[in-house]
Amino acid sequence: MGSRMNIGRLFWYMQRYSALYFLAFIVYLEYLYLSNQFNFIFFNSNIFFKISTSLFILLANIHGFIGLWTVGTDYLTERTLGFLSQGLGGVANTIRKTYELFFILLGCILTISYFYIIWL
Repeated sequence: MGSRMNIGRLFWYMQRYSALYFLAFIVYLEYLYLSNQFNFIFFNSNIFFKISTSLFILLANIHGFIGLWTVGTDYLTERTLGFLSQGLGGVANTIRKTYELFFILLGCILTISYFYIIWL
């Protein structure tokens, strides 16, 4: 029980800190735009921009997964799906695990695709 609470707390902190990073990144992009540095050459040559964008993408996927995991563990349970149908309640764990697997795979595919675009 104790480790489950620690994971929940870790997820809570990761979600909040990633949102702060998103805010800082958007301010950084606005600074680039207002200082007229917002061009294609800058995007391809500035290593700091590539690293910060990669971190943004990675954190966005983690942030999204935590939100989707929360929805899955709240609504895709035996109790909630069993309320709709007794048959759904019996396979709620399978539905939830499939839901989680789908979004993990989607996040990995998107992250790899974006990293490919940024770094090559």
